[in-house]
Amino acid sequence: MKVFNPIGDIRYVEKRDKLAPRLSELTGKVIGFVSNGAGTAYFQRIEELLAERAKPAQIITKVKPLLSAPCPVASLDEVARACNAAIVGLAQ
Repeated sequence: MKVFNPIGDIRYVEKRDKLAPRLSELTGKVIGFVSNGAGTAYFQRIEELLAERAKPAQIITKVKPLLSAPCPVASLDEVARACNAAIVGLAQ
């Protein structure tokens, strides 16, 4: 399993790209998960830990319809509109 640091490192970000501002806390926020559908148990465990420790108001989960295709823009737009923060990831 590979785990990546979600903090972000601007050394590798194009000047035109900007990192989203970080929330000061997740309590009471709506958090979105977008996954590729693989590693379901991995994402479920992250959601469980988040629910236990951060107490978000709601967790919204979206799974891409096809493992090898990009997530539909409509799904990403829905998560962007409905959530204060999102976790987008791939599992194997």
